[in-house]
Amino acid sequence: MSLYELLVKFDPHGLHDAAKAWTALGHTAESIGQRHRSQVNGPLAGNWEGDDAKAALSYMAKTEQQLNIVKMEADTAALVLNTVADRIYQAQTNLTNAVKRSVDAGLNVSADGVVSIPPVGKGEANDPDAIKARQQLASEMQGFQSRIDTALKEAQTASDQGNKALGQLSSNALDPTKVNGALTGAKNAAAAAMQDLGLVDPYIPDGKDPEKSAAWWKGLTPEQQEAYLALHPDQIGKLDGLPTTVRDEANRLVLDEKLDAYRSGKPGDFGIDEDEYKSRINALEEIKRKLTASDGNPEKHQMFLLGIDPEAHNGRAIVSTGNPDKAQHTAVFVPGTGTVFAGVPGQMDHIRRLQKAAEDKAGDENVAVVSWLGYETPNWLDGSVAQSDRGDAGAPLLRNFTKGLRVAEGDNGVCSHLTLMGHSYGSYVVGVAARDAGGANANDILALGSPGMGVEGAWQLNVDPKHVWVGTAKDDFIQTFTGTVLGDGPQYRDFDAQRIQIDTSGHGGYWDFGPGGASESLQNQGRIIAGRPPTLAPRYPR
Repeated sequence: MSLYELLVKFDPHGLHDAAKAWTALGHTAESIGQRHRSQVNGPLAGNWEGDDAKAALSYMAKTEQQLNIVKMEADTAALVLNTVADRIYQAQTNLTNAVKRSVDAGLNVSADGVVSIPPVGKGEANDPDAIKARQQLASEMQGFQSRIDTALKEAQTASDQGNKALGQLSSNALDPTKVNGALTGAKNAAAAAMQDLGLVDPYIPDGKDPEKSAAWWKGLTPEQQEAYLALHPDQIGKLDGLPTTVRDEANRLVLDEKLDAYRSGKPGDFGIDEDEYKSRINALEEIKRKLTASDGNPEKHQMFLLGIDPEAHNGRAIVSTGNPDKAQHTAVFVPGTGTVFAGVPGQMDHIRRLQKAAEDKAGDENVAVVSWLGYETPNWLDGSVAQSDRGDAGAPLLRNFTKGLRVAEGDNGVCSHLTLMGHSYGSYVVGVAARDAGGANANDILALGSPGMGVEGAWQLNVDPKHVWVGTAKDDFIQTFTGTVLGDGPQYRDFDAQRIQIDTSGHGGYWDFGPGGASESLQNQGRIIAGRPPTLAPRYPR
């Protein structure tokens, strides 16, 4: 059968039905993976320790990775089949139109797509008008033939591209002997398949407007959403305004891909030394372990990964305990100087402690606490801590993030009480974010161990100064650095913030426990997060 006949008889439903089957397989793999995480791996990781546990959990993590590979390859296969079906169907439509216009013009089209002029009719050989009409028809014939040939070529190209793209997917992707590199291989295969189809740069919002990002996501079909999650998790996971569960799913896949790439690579592949290489792997493994250990908890105590990038300078990671889309009280904590990617597991413990302190004061209301390492933190030794540039660059990112929280929670009919917290240099980021562009969407602002907030006083932070709180330990050395380029010290009376009682010591002790349990410093933070009044201390005179 000729290509022309095949294209005429082409029915796209066959390929679309096959794509639906692949999509269903991907959805099943995703569903099983989520159930495995919440009902098997999560509960075990949170309650089982020792060498046997370590070996078993490693095996179960491999199972989850294989399910991720199945989903990624199934979604890729579905996208390839749907794309090829649509392109061949378009070629078929172009062919049908070309043939119809050829016939309407008085030309013949053979069973193999060849356009010809009908035989000379009786009496036409001596008819000047008929001769002229045939000459005109002959001049048009090549154009019609070209359109038919183009449609046939487009159909053949689509078929060849689809064949090559599907060939990128490995039938050996689940090789049990391949411990590391399997997920990276599947990701590369999916990227190669997209390259073969010319689908290199699908439209994804730039993330600068959370409302537009949310509207774009809602406008996708469930199948399209699953495909974007599987094939572009790094971009989806960064979009402020998308639901927490969506970003978590995307970023967990990114985490697994990063961990797989590091385990199967070597330091030189990433342009780093051996120590940094081991540090990143250790941090990724510990982040994954803590996430997994929380998966068996009720949603209000699960952890959600809202961003991750170990390659950015000093690293980036955004983690929430509790779902901020559904909580009545949400706190966003911004760490300061010296906090790097290796410290993210510690930050996860830190927000757990803050959440517990707030829940003790919040009654039946749910609390979510986010650790936002979403900017380039300064260092103590290179002088960056005394400069404002990193905070100035981070502030718009923080403001975009909090706007995204408001957009996402709105879909659940929630308008949570939002507290923006900053420690050390992080309080400068918070201050600049709240100072500019109409504010940072917060109800309360808390600065701990602050060197300055980029403002002259609390009245410049776009919230009621009665809801601007500051805590500084008596022996916190940061007090000697206030009044620099980062602004006036918020602990002083003329700043007009509310000074909370601090009974802990040093620059990093604000979350310590005392002999009887949580310190007053920690309890006060919990009260503010829960929307309750903290205990106050006198403000320092200038």
